[in-house]
Formats: sequence, C-alpha cells, structure tokens
Amino acid sequence: MANLTRIKILTTGSTTTAPANLKTGELAYSYVAGTQGNNGDRLYIGTGTETNGIAASVDLIGGKYFTGILDHVHGTATANSAVILDGNLHLDQINIGSLALEASGGSGQVVTSIETSMPGSPTDAQLISAAAVKTYIDTEVTAQDLDFAGDSGTGAVDLDSQSLTLAGDTGITTTASNQTITIDLDDTAVTAGSYGSQTAIPVITVDQQGRLTNASTVAVATALTVDGDSGTGDVDLLTDDLRIVGTSNEIETVAAKSGTDVTVTVGLPNDVTIGNDLTVSNDLAVTGNTTLTGNLSVNGSTINLGNGLSDNVVISGNLTVQGTTTTVESTTITIDDPVIALADNTTSNTSDGLDRGVRFKWGTGSAVATGFFGFDIQTERFVFTKNETVTSDDFSAPFSDAEFGDIYGTGADLGNIRIGITGDNEIDTVSGNLTIDSAGGTVTIDDNLVVSGTANLASLALTADLPVTEGGTGVSSFTGDAVFISNAGGTAISYITGTEGEIIQFNSSGVPVASDIIDGGTY
Repeated sequence: MANLTRIKILTTGSTTTAPANLKTGELAYSYVAGTQGNNGDRLYIGTGTETNGIAASVDLIGGKYFTGILDHVHGTATANSAVILDGNLHLDQINIGSLALEASGGSGQVVTSIETSMPGSPTDAQLISAAAVKTYIDTEVTAQDLDFAGDSGTGAVDLDSQSLTLAGDTGITTTASNQTITIDLDDTAVTAGSYGSQTAIPVITVDQQGRLTNASTVAVATALTVDGDSGTGDVDLLTDDLRIVGTSNEIETVAAKSGTDVTVTVGLPNDVTIGNDLTVSNDLAVTGNTTLTGNLSVNGSTINLGNGLSDNVVISGNLTVQGTTTTVESTTITIDDPVIALADNTTSNTSDGLDRGVRFKWGTGSAVATGFFGFDIQTERFVFTKNETVTSDDFSAPFSDAEFGDIYGTGADLGNIRIGITGDNEIDTVSGNLTIDSAGGTVTIDDNLVVSGTANLASLALTADLPVTEGGTGVSSFTGDAVFISNAGGTAISYITGTEGEIIQFNSSGVPVASDIIDGGTY
C-alpha cells in the first residue's frame, strides 16, 4: 500500500529527456515552455515494477503542449496545430505543395478521380480538367446544329458558323439588340364597324391581320310585360321604373296563378309608425328587439309601459321562469321565506360536479373580482374564496381568509383543527411558519414532546444533558479545536484533534484518525 501521494515539478532548463527518477504511480510535470523539439509543458507518470524505488518506465501522458495544439475551432486548419475535423468530417482548407483545397463548412461534393478527358457517362464524383473541357467544346459542342420547325417547313443553324434570323411577316417587325429580340405588331388602320342603336348588341369579329370589325348585330328586348290580378302593362327597361302599390293600406297575398310565380320582398324603412290599431290574427314572431311605450293589456288587465315598467307589477299567482338566465336589477330584494333552497331539483343520481352557494362581485379598487362562499362539491366542505377566475359553477381558487368571533364546538370542545387540510389531529399551514404565542408568555406541553424536524431554539434550559438518541451530544462541554466523531454504535460522541497539515481519514479498522499521509490504497 502506498504511503504518500507525490508529484514532482521539473524546474531545470529545456528538458530533452523524460525524468528518470519517478516511482510507480508518481506524476511529474515540466512547465518549461514546450516546443516540438523539447519535453517542456508535458506530464509524465512512472509505471511498472520499481527497482531501488524507481519505476521501470516513465510514460508521457499529456500536458499543455498537446492541449495547446488542439485548442482551435473544429474543421478550421490552424498553423502548427493538429487537424480536427468538424461534425461533418470537413476541413476548411488543406495545402499540399502548390495544390490548395479550400471551402467553408456544410455538406460538400465527394471527388473520387480527376479526368483528363470528358467521359461518356460523367458522374458528380469525377473532376474534369480544364484541358478536357476545352477539347470537348472544340470538337463536340461547336459541331452541333440547332434544329427548329415552323407552322410550315423546318430549318437548322450551324452553331459554329451560322446565325439564327427571326423575320417578321406582314404587320410584324423584329428587332435584335445584344441579348434581346423584340417582336412588335405594326400599327395598322382599323375601320370601326357600326355598333347599332340602343336596341342592338354588335357582334365583333377579328380578321387575319388582328383588326376588329363589326359583322352584325343582335337585337335585345327592352320592354317588360307585367300581368296583375286585373289588367296588364308594359315597362320600358331603359326609361321606366317598376312599382308595386297596394290598395286600401294592405299588402295581400293570393293563391298562386298558373304560370311562373314571382316572389316580391317588401322592404320597410328603419322606422315605421302604425297610427291605427294593429290586429294580428295569427302568431306574431319578432326576432329583433321590441320596445313597447303604450299600455300592455294582458287578459283584461292593463300594465303601463310608458317608462319601461314604471308601474308596479303584482303577480298574485305562482311565477315560473324557465329561461337559462334570470337577471334582477334592483337595489333591495326582500324575501319572506326564511330558507332559500338552491339546486332544489337535485336527485340522488345527480353528479353535475357543481358547487352550491352564493357567487358575488366586489371591487378591489383597480378591478372587479368574483367571490364565492358555499359548499365545495369535491371536498364536501364549506369554503370561501374571494377572487375566482372560472366562469362555471365549479370554483377552484385558493381559499381566502375569514374572520369570526368565538368558535365553539360540541359542548365545550372543538373538533379537529385543520389548517391547510392535511390530516386529522394535525395543525398544519398551507405556507409559512406556525407561531404559538401565549398572552402569559409561557406555553405548557404536559405530554412528551417529539420533534421530527429541526429545532431552532433561541433559549432552552435543560436539567440534564440531551442524549445522542434524542439529537443531543450527551455532554455539557467539549474539547476546543477538535472534530466530533461518534462511536461504533452511534450512541456517544468523542473528538479528534490534530496538527498543521493533517487530514482526517479512516484507518484499516474503519476508525477515523488524523494523519499527515494521504493513503490512496492498493488496487
């Protein structure tokens, strides 16, 4: 077993050979500025069996010199440094004699061969030399012809010696300039045809030269014949309007006549005043808002609606409202019934998951909040929340504070006190600390006190030493400048003292001791 862990620092001049006096497992480092020609900035370790305290071999395992030539961006060639490929196995440049291959990162094209002549079936992996490209153009490309065909006839242009001419026919002029060919349709006189009168639509034709001519006209009827219950009439669509006028202040529908029916939609202006009585013998359906400003007669009783419902409304019988939402906008509501029944239609099979209680609005000073107090259907407890965010009747905001006078339980006792609702026989807080502060300054606990957590005691007077088994030390005082340690059974505490440079470690028996030797063990 090794007794000491040592490291040598080589401080001589430029080291040309590795150190020869290392023990097995012993490290040595030369901090002389390292170059390729010396052994500076290198880390060594002794290996093999020792002879006369010297390891059989000394191995070079690293050092600043080696990490320095690796400290650059991956994929970037750096002078006097190692080559490190990036994640795509790429290197940005490599120079071999007069040949330089350079690129920036990303996916590159693989090159497997350099060809000195154009192959019959080239691939992307073949790099063609400049001489091979020139030979191919001189012998192959320039010898090619451009074949073309027209509506009639064909032609060919020798790309090496001939030019392609685009000639315009009658009425078409072509112009060539640099890389642009302009084809222009000549401006020729177009004789306009006669477009007829208002009773005809001209037919326009296009001749072979692209001129517009008027060949003929198509007659269009401009009169509309109207057939009523009695009599007929004609409407000139160019000058006349069609009007439908009722008689005796009535618009009346009749049984369909033979022939094609015509549906007439009567549009009323925004405001319509009916000066006389309006009698509706069938059902009246109103899809918009209805404003009644006169008297409303219901089964012979008159209700004044001049100001909305400014008169008192008395309903002597039962009132049943079967809508979805009932809104009452009054300042004071008086109910003689001593008990208000909520969810009165609930049955034993009702499982709607909705709470029962009262929801109310109140102003926080900067916003309008929603509060609720009542029966929480999930916890089956009476709850109070002051700031609900849900719009349904299943409230879930955190509970709010409540203030009461004296709280009495059955007889003189109060049942379980549960703060935070954790479990029976517990006083818990939802967050923060629990403080018990008596008015007399003393809190008496007449049973055994068990503290399972940590205890922060500003002042505690004990009549005996607190034993180790109860979280104490078992002693009233201890030795200074020492470290506490326990015995093997964990029932008593003793101390370890030491001198400068010593550390605490375990001996072969597992007992902590102070020692100035770092024992790494033998493996």
